[in-house]
Amino acid sequence: MQSSEDIEETLKAVVVGETFAYMEKDYQKWASFWDHSGDVLRLDVSQAGFSQTRGWDKSGGNLESFFKENPEPITSTFVNSNYLIFYDVNLAWVAFDQTWTSQSGEETVAKATITLVKKANDWKIISYTAIQYEAEDENVDTLGRE
Repeated sequence: MQSSEDIEETLKAVVVGETFAYMEKDYQKWASFWDHSGDVLRLDVSQAGFSQTRGWDKSGGNLESFFKENPEPITSTFVNSNYLIFYDVNLAWVAFDQTWTSQSGEETVAKATITLVKKANDWKIISYTAIQYEAEDENVDTLGRE
């Protein structure tokens, strides 16, 4: 049986691996981190607006053509911090702060929450929520946990 620390590290590895695969524009690798059911839910909130999609076909399945049309890897870097992780046998919830830094040094920050389900002994993302905000916004509270 895996230790609590091992499970948390596995969940973090899924979260980080999914982001790296997206940055590399490697669709097959990126898609391997996701559940491919109609239950998949993605929610994005930013200055550009609000977007919510449901179902793998709409939230992830349609990104293959986007990756092919925009094959250039993302050159920004990111750091996840302030993880808050809860899990049970087949369900996990991971919340964290994500800070992106562009090549020019511009920072973008977001609060993210990912729900994962265990299928065939692998953790798969079923829900992803990202809320971007201004780094200097004093009204945004952090999770308070490293």
